[in-house]
Amino acid sequence: MKGKNELDIYMDIDIKAQSGTSACSAEKTPEEKNISLKFLIWTYVVMMAGFALLLPMIYIKNQIYYHSRDINALWSEYSILMEENRDLRQKIEIIRFKQKVLDTLEIE
Repeated sequence: MKGKNELDIYMDIDIKAQSGTSACSAEKTPEEKNISLKFLIWTYVVMMAGFALLLPMIYIKNQIYYHSRDINALWSEYSILMEENRDLRQKIEIIRFKQKVLDTLEIE
């Protein structure tokens, strides 16, 4: 065998196991990759663009909701007033009829 014999290979594996590194990663040392400033800036730009698009939509939807609530309240008041108007017109008609009947009885 060229290079290492079996005992040397097992010794290397045992030493690597004790030191906490695996046999596969012992040859390749991974470098830590930090987030670059450029990536961080782009992330913030994208987030701000998203907020810039979403916040006006949320505001507009809330305004539509509150205006529709006001319109609904006004519509219910309008309905009540129309019903009351109808009732008052009937009462006026009854009073007019009674007045005409009484006028005709007084004349005779």
